[in-house]
Amino acid sequence: MDKTNKDYGVLSIIKRNFDNLSTDAFLMLYKSMVQSHLEYAGAVWNPNRKGDIKRLEKVQMRAIKLVKNVKKA
Repeated sequence: MDKTNKDYGVLSIIKRNFDNLSTDAFLMLYKSMVQSHLEYAGAVWNPNRKGDIKRLEKVQMRAIKLVKNVKKA
């Protein structure tokens, strides 16, 4: 599943370029750039392999970790 690789890249761009990002701003970026891409992927609607499910969940867990590190502006 190559779609998750792009999402990891977008998450790293958000993390690297937006140090003083509020939680609301991060969520807006995540929903518009990462979550929309994940939902568009066909494997999200019907993941038939456990590996696909784990990859999708890893992207979401990484985003959750970033939210905890976001500084309040």
